[in-house]
Amino acid sequence: MLSTAIELLLEGGAQEVTAARIADRADVARTTVYRQWPDQRSLLLATVQELTSAHLHNPPDGQIDDDVRKTLERIRTRLVKRDVRSVYSALAGQASLDETFRDAKRLFIHQLTQPVVLALESNVARGALPASIDCTFEANLLAGPILHCHLALHEDITDELIDAIMERWERAMKSA
Repeated sequence: MLSTAIELLLEGGAQEVTAARIADRADVARTTVYRQWPDQRSLLLATVQELTSAHLHNPPDGQIDDDVRKTLERIRTRLVKRDVRSVYSALAGQASLDETFRDAKRLFIHQLTQPVVLALESNVARGALPASIDCTFEANLLAGPILHCHLALHEDITDELIDAIMERWERAMKSA
């Protein structure tokens, strides 16, 4: 059912993710969908989580610079692998009107930045970064330009962009 919900989300936007449409396309009873997700909010959030959750399965495993760079590159791959730009646009367009869409947009961004948080936390645990670092804030600074370029500006995420992000961040970490 979630695969069907993702298809609907990618094809027609967040407003298309309804129990009725999922039931029709997945050939299940509407009550089956409602049993799993009792309302539109829980259905939409589960769909967004499923769409973006693949990011969380790539644990950091090397030096901090390599961990962060690889994580940013995985975000780039994930963003272009599926048409998540249209999903974000649909969520953003409805977010000012409906709290469900606002929550889904926040979850969408959180899921995309969470792997960077995990990479930074892993390096804090190994002593490669100071314990005082705010990993969520730093992750937003690192992933933010990628998300902005791709989702807001509709530009390609180039190796040069990732290089520039890394260079600035490395300089900031050395001066901290």
